[in-house]
Amino acid sequence: MSVDYVKLGIRVRIRRENLRMSQAEVASAAGISIQHVSNIENAKTKVSLERIVDIANVLGCSVDELLCDSMVKSKVIYINEVAGLIETFTDMEMRALPEFLRSYKHFGRILEKPIQQEDAK
Repeated sequence: MSVDYVKLGIRVRIRRENLRMSQAEVASAAGISIQHVSNIENAKTKVSLERIVDIANVLGCSVDELLCDSMVKSKVIYINEVAGLIETFTDMEMRALPEFLRSYKHFGRILEKPIQQEDAK
């Protein structure tokens, strides 16, 4: 599986914005240019592993969190992401969530075969 640079860039940007950091702050702390941070966030460059590690350290997260969209086994990352989202739910949303997840799982199984067939092409 190859690195999904678009999703990597999105995760870097979201993490940076959640920390209320500017591109300039990330660039300075990671030892790279502001333009390079922008290019990473907009998937206009293929960032090296060393830079991904530097950026993860600056953003206070693991490399796995930034690359989870490109990893086959990243369930724990998604569990943590969903847990963070759930913390913001209202009581009404929490009551609806189990049924929504059961439905989602059911439809996921129905769609799984066509998706797997498309990936095999």
